[in-house]
Amino acid sequence: MYGTNNDRCDEAVRGDGQLEKSEEFDAAKQDILREIANIGAGHASSALSMLLESPVKQDVPEVKLVPLDALTEMLGGAERVVVSVAMQLSGSIEGYLMAVLDLDQAGHIVELIRSQPLEPAADGVFFSPMDESALKEAINITGGSYLTAISQMTGLELVPTAPFATLDMLGAVLSIALVQAGLEGDSVLYFKSGLFNREKNVSGDLLLIPDQKSYRTLLQSLGCI
Repeated sequence: MYGTNNDRCDEAVRGDGQLEKSEEFDAAKQDILREIANIGAGHASSALSMLLESPVKQDVPEVKLVPLDALTEMLGGAERVVVSVAMQLSGSIEGYLMAVLDLDQAGHIVELIRSQPLEPAADGVFFSPMDESALKEAINITGGSYLTAISQMTGLELVPTAPFATLDMLGAVLSIALVQAGLEGDSVLYFKSGLFNREKNVSGDLLLIPDQKSYRTLLQSLGCI
């Protein structure tokens, strides 16, 4: 558990006690985040392999804390059309866990889970109900794997709701999550990883968006403050 080594985040708090928006993690601190990402991606690939009854492998995940004022641009701009699948969190951390996917990557995930092409959807609807269910199942497994990894590394309890999916512009889906989480400053925890088997190679962005109090709790549990 990583809750007592306060030297891990010597740059996370300003002199007035407020969190820095642009904290720079040194190599040791980055290793902690990377270990969380590796554990989460490993759990996800194992769980999906069991579901699909065929090997699913992972690439090396990227992980970092991203300041809110840089998040939208880093993810491709406010007008980028995305599929988001989000789970509201309660327990030690309140906020949201959100997957952000391109339309084609979301489609690849559905085809990976269902082992068949996308079903024809109704006019104005990108996914059929069966396809949407498959997508939410995949994100529930993947997101749950990362939450388990965070819990194992920090001792925090993270309880997700059932996932819900949205097709909209990136700026809209992020604004809703940030407003509902009550997060106006600081950063979100960002993961990027790819999963692949013989037929499909899929990747996406996974965001842990805590509320203001929970953001401090998360950093403190990592020994950052």
